[in-house]
Amino acid sequence: MRQRDPFGQALNSLRSALLNGLAPGQHLSATDIAVSLKLSTSPVREALSRLCGEGLIEDRRGHGYFTRSAPAEDILGLLDLEAAHLHLAASSLTPPSDGSDAAVEAFVAEVLAACENQPLVESLIRVRQRLTPLRSLSGVLALEPGVACPDPIDAYHARWRAAVPALAARVRRLDPEQSEYTRNMV
Repeated sequence: MRQRDPFGQALNSLRSALLNGLAPGQHLSATDIAVSLKLSTSPVREALSRLCGEGLIEDRRGHGYFTRSAPAEDILGLLDLEAAHLHLAASSLTPPSDGSDAAVEAFVAEVLAACENQPLVESLIRVRQRLTPLRSLSGVLALEPGVACPDPIDAYHARWRAAVPALAARVRRLDPEQSEYTRNMV
């Protein structure tokens, strides 16, 4: 007989969904999650409460749990933090050839593989995880060519900084695309 840990199952499933990029500000219905996982709502509510305590989701009293929202100030702060991490971690590496997404993404992979400062790498990974769902929305935005900067990393981040107002507005109007965890928007 196989033992079941409903709380652990709910917690792991929610963590995975958050890491895979649930859009910011989406409602997390305990009932919908419980149905999709074939669990009762009690372990799901416990898992949501734990994630809220860890700061990964928000509890809006009277409305339920939501993925963390992304106001423009937070997005700008994350972009600045990512740029600072990259400059610190990449001091001995050759910078990317240009500020394009592909060049900078390849450079980030190189930085993550070569950097010996583990806390810096872990922090960069966490910042990038927070930015991933936002970057996935960029397909609906027309990103302007980068601002003329001598440093390709700065040009890349300047381009994303210029897109932040449209990105933040897009997040506020976001419709769930029938995500398994976000069917009931409040």
